[in-house]
Amino acid sequence: LIFCCTLMERNFLAMKLIFATLLIIPLVECSLQKVAAKGKLMCGNKPASNVQVKLVDKDVISDDVLDKKTTDNSGNFYVEGSADELTKIDPVLKIYHTCDHSLLCKRRWSLKIPSHYIVKGNQQPKPMDFGTMNLEARLEEDRNCI
Repeated sequence: LIFCCTLMERNFLAMKLIFATLLIIPLVECSLQKVAAKGKLMCGNKPASNVQVKLVDKDVISDDVLDKKTTDNSGNFYVEGSADELTKIDPVLKIYHTCDHSLLCKRRWSLKIPSHYIVKGNQQPKPMDFGTMNLEARLEEDRNCI
């Protein structure tokens, strides 16, 4: 707290501080960051087709969806997305499926993507290859109910 000044002088100092902050904010540069992921989903010994796959940037307040696709008839997926952020993005692959479960509540897997798969600028990202995953597995998950 500033005790040396009159109320009017303190208000003037506060206004100068706010003005200086507003001048500095545009100088802070966001950087374009890209990430990609691919893989194949199975339900037992059958390809898991039409499974929703999302690539998200995990944020404190709400997640940003970078890309959203469904698996093809063979269970394959490829997602790629980008974001302009001040800080490093925190990419997560989310898989919503009903393999070995009720149709009302989808099982939701969240799989973190290591930061070395993130590229900056106009570079093409090397996709994180999740390989073939069997959705019957019991991973740490939550439910997404209607």
